[in-house]
Amino acid sequence: MSRRAGFSLLELMIVVAIVGILASVALPSYKNWVQQGNRSTAYDRLQLLLNAQERYFLANRQYAADLTTLGLDADNLDSTFYSISARQCTDDDGNTVSLAICVELIAEGNDDQAEDGDIVVNTIGRSELLIDGTDTVKKQL
Repeated sequence: MSRRAGFSLLELMIVVAIVGILASVALPSYKNWVQQGNRSTAYDRLQLLLNAQERYFLANRQYAADLTTLGLDADNLDSTFYSISARQCTDDDGNTVSLAICVELIAEGNDDQAEDGDIVVNTIGRSELLIDGTDTVKKQL
């Protein structure tokens, strides 16, 4: 009696189920690693902008609220994953602080990166990852 070579439908379905289980475990982990990489890139870009803000401050005795006045090309301001902007800092009571003292840079997540949170850094040492744009700190950077 000869036996046919090949796989039975049951064997094929078992392999498909195993691949599905592995994919359901691996994809969220992969997505997390991609988000962390994008966050790291945005944080590096914010540090570059903070350095440019400090140079601007030395020349003008105040920080720039408009990032285009820093003289950097557009590639340093926005990316596919984050939109970067500047604003005045606020004190503990919510009052704005003069641009002669502090400026805050915000990298707001776009698309898939939005669920990771926004990155906020300022010239007096604040460096945080915020949830949904609120002041709830997700993690210190």
